Amino acid sequence: MINLKNAPYKRAKLALAKLNAGLVWLETFRRGDEQQKILNYIRDDQLTEKGVDGDGDVIGYYSLTTSFINPKKSFNTPYTLNDTGDFYRSMYITVLKDALIIRGDTLKMEDKQWWTDKILELTDDSLAKLREDYKKRLQDYARDVLLGRR
Repeated sequence: MINLKNAPYKRAKLALAKLNAGLVWLETFRRGDEQQKILNYIRDDQLTEKGVDGDGDVIGYYSLTTSFINPKKSFNTPYTLNDTGDFYRSMYITVLKDALIIRGDTLKMEDKQWWTDKILELTDDSLAKLREDYKKRLQDYARDVLLGRR
C-alpha cells in the first residue's frame, strides 16, 4: 500500500502549486537587470549595430549633408537614433502577466516619415535570445521549487 499523505507527497504537491509560469514571468521580467538586457537588445543589437526595427527593416540612412553637419553620422549608414542619448535613456518596459510593453520618449520622432512603433519591438533574433533567457529562468525556478529552495 502506498501512503499518499506522507511528507514527500505533501512537499511535491506544494511544489507543484508554486510552479506557475505567470509568476515566473513576472518575477523574471520585473527585475531591473532583465529589463536592461531586453532594452539593450533594442539599443545595441538592433539600433546601434544594424539600424533596424522589430521587423529587421533598416529605419533609414544618413544623407551626405547630414554626414557633413555631424561627422559621427557617416554617409549611407543606418540611423541609430542615438543622437543625444535621450531616446535610449527614456526607454522603459512595462511588465504585464503575459506581455512586455516597451516604450520611450518618441515625441521628437513621431512626425518623421521613417518613424514606426516597430522601432520599439524586438527582432526575431532578439526574441530568440529573450526566449532562451526566459527558458533558463523557468528551469532554474522549477529546480529551486522542487528542491525546496523557494
